[in-house]
Amino acid sequence: MITPCLNGARYIGEAIESVLSQRYPNTEHIVVDGGSTDGTLEVLRRYSHLKVLHGPDHGLYDALNKALAAAQGEIVGILNSDDCYAEDAFSSINEAFQDESVMALAGEAVFCREAVNSDQTVAARFTPAGTDLLFLSTLGSPAINAWFFRSSIFAKLGRFDKSYKVAGDREFMLRFAISGLRYAETTKLICRYRMHADSMTFGGNEAIWQTILREHTKMTGIYLHRRDLSKRARELIRRVRTRDTLSMAVRAMRRHDMVTLILSSMAGTRHDPVWPIRLARQVFAALARKLRLR
Repeated sequence: MITPCLNGARYIGEAIESVLSQRYPNTEHIVVDGGSTDGTLEVLRRYSHLKVLHGPDHGLYDALNKALAAAQGEIVGILNSDDCYAEDAFSSINEAFQDESVMALAGEAVFCREAVNSDQTVAARFTPAGTDLLFLSTLGSPAINAWFFRSSIFAKLGRFDKSYKVAGDREFMLRFAISGLRYAETTKLICRYRMHADSMTFGGNEAIWQTILREHTKMTGIYLHRRDLSKRARELIRRVRTRDTLSMAVRAMRRHDMVTLILSSMAGTRHDPVWPIRLARQVFAALARKLRLR
């Protein structure tokens, strides 16, 4: 198991305990701490079994790559410092990976408000059943913490792209989906995500949303230049680009940010010729809603 961490003292003890509670033999848990100053290291010292990698890094995905380089196990799971594995989450691993052609196992996840140990806090659920990975990694949610991977998959596909700050897991899962490598599914609950104000992806911070939208636009631009994409992959990636550039443009108009509005309009129109019409529809719809509220 690998856990990236920076100033995670508030929750990381629960994350570690959720791994220990699996009572799974020969489990290696690597924590990569990027230079915490909030007492995280004191929490980590309570657990002598951990392999802790200290030192500054270049963000979340650089930390994950460091852990992957140090990992010795055949199966890799990724657990954020503020999330937890569900009870008995590891029980499907052995059976799923008996088939050597299976490169990953996808389970279910729940997204909880603050407390992760009570079903009363569940705000949303993720299940891979009935939806293919190509959709999940584009218009859906790949929920990477609900997956286990063969370590060899990173040799086949490469590790995480550390040029991303928040979208590197989606980019990796899109890479995996396009590769066509096999994965298995289980209906077992694997991960409990914690939604809280300080979360990188769930905090609702406008700056984080802007980063996500910019990185999605970067990612879709790179992939749409590939000539080996299937027709469906190209269409889904184009839809992501249209959705996110529209969102960027609308947010820019609200902030009176003309530079971002122009850049997002150019990025959207580049792969969707009717993008300006879509934007106009969104603007008119927003104005109509405002008029109805008056």
